[in-house]
Amino acid sequence: MKKNKREIVKRQAKSREKARRKRQVRPGKPPSEFIERPPLFQMDAPKGFMAVSSSHALMEYAKPLMEISADSLDELNRRMELVSSLWNLAVSRQKDEPQEYTRWMERVKVGAKKVLSLDGAERERYIEKMIARQVHLFPEEVQPAPPSMFMFMRKDISYLIPPFDEDRIRFRVDAAIPPDEEDLRLIGKIEALDDHIRRGSDYDAYEKLALAIEDESKTFFRKWLIAKGFKDDPEQYVHCPEIYITFLYRYVHDDPVLLKSVPNQYIIEFFEDFLLRKMICKPVEYLYWPPALKLFYRFLNEKGYLSANKTALLLGSLDAMEKHFLQILQERYH
Repeated sequence: MKKNKREIVKRQAKSREKARRKRQVRPGKPPSEFIERPPLFQMDAPKGFMAVSSSHALMEYAKPLMEISADSLDELNRRMELVSSLWNLAVSRQKDEPQEYTRWMERVKVGAKKVLSLDGAERERYIEKMIARQVHLFPEEVQPAPPSMFMFMRKDISYLIPPFDEDRIRFRVDAAIPPDEEDLRLIGKIEALDDHIRRGSDYDAYEKLALAIEDESKTFFRKWLIAKGFKDDPEQYVHCPEIYITFLYRYVHDDPVLLKSVPNQYIIEFFEDFLLRKMICKPVEYLYWPPALKLFYRFLNEKGYLSANKTALLLGSLDAMEKHFLQILQERYH
């Protein structure tokens, strides 16, 4: 059953990725309207609450339903549809909107019977339980004023988040591993993408290239860690650079930003805001990003993309950010 669940989650992730790739996140022109807001961790949440993105809020609410093993991706999708209906039902009750409440109740009853095979009193108890969960986690009276893409979520659990154990970063092979043909092709693609950014090319001109780099970086980063005899589990690290590359190349910035040249303000923005908004994981798992990115830059240095001086500068910035990021996590999840 565990294997089946892992396969379903993997297929679900691929489905979300396919949908994500259809969106143009770095348009040729900036949006006409832009709402200034502080980084996510600086949003003034009420005591006992923390700011989360709307998607994070929905996924947290959905946990009781999504943690049950499913037989197919279609079943998971049906569950998410039911979760959305339950959410809207709870919101309509909190906002005292009788017509909306009646409309969503009809949909929820149909969905609960179809998806969970619930009917009668058992279904009523389940619906009330899920309404109570939404009201508890996201009480209407503390939510930010609209329009807002964020919500304040109650912190039910306090997490102890210790510093990352640097002793886990060990190699059996200290010598640099020269790039092979596959590595050189990856570096060539990154440099071609850098040229697009320098020239200010339209996003459509390099979208496929950026997506290919995101995918291939995982493969060749993993290969390098294994070849170096990395003593920790490579799978804990190889997926971390993907969202970083997405942030650098597929989102609009005020300045040209390249993987080899990231001003400190964007490293700060990535950790203080972007990562916390876009990545939903266990609090302690966020600790992998600073060491993973430092390892990734060492990989890029050995493969010829980065000079030793630029590598040292970026590693220094990430070292400083790692301490700050730990403080953010400890405050956010305490």
